[in-house]
Amino acid sequence: MEQLWKEILEQIRLASEDIYASVNPPADPSEIKLLEETVGVKLPRDFCGYLSTLNGQRNTEERTRDRNAEIPLLGYYPFLSITGIIEIWNMMNELFAKETEPLDWVVEDKIKPYIWRKHWIPFTEYEGSQYLILDCDPGKNGTSGQVFLWCSGMDFSEITANSFGELSQELLSRLTKKRYEISEFGTIEFEDYYI
Repeated sequence: MEQLWKEILEQIRLASEDIYASVNPPADPSEIKLLEETVGVKLPRDFCGYLSTLNGQRNTEERTRDRNAEIPLLGYYPFLSITGIIEIWNMMNELFAKETEPLDWVVEDKIKPYIWRKHWIPFTEYEGSQYLILDCDPGKNGTSGQVFLWCSGMDFSEITANSFGELSQELLSRLTKKRYEISEFGTIEFEDYYI
């Protein structure tokens, strides 16, 4: 996974030096361990490999964040540092602490029919209302480590990828094949708005 993300970062560097410059250095093992201890699950190896290559982007923590100045890594999403992941994970768990019952109008499939689950780990963020989630508590037809888009106010979500590794492979493929454009805001946007 580390090699795959090094290749993704090289493609990002070729597309935009500004976006590339926003990337944090790799997380060290103690930071990854802290994340696992905080969220209470062993993280998938592919996600740990990603964090061992880059610890999200700069200024994705609340104390340094300026949403008007941040640059998304890919699509519309800044990738959170481990500190940013923990901050948002804590916020979501506090916000939805009383939402303990499943949504009775949503049929369980790959994603559990809840507003929020403790073992959903947000690793990107868009304006405080959309998050790409590493799902370590999947529905009955899902797989642990799948990725989905959580949107505020939506009563359902769809799987983006069956694993973080699959998401990573798809991102590299799109970048390598130049299936994106640089927007007027200097962001890398995929032609079908994949993320």
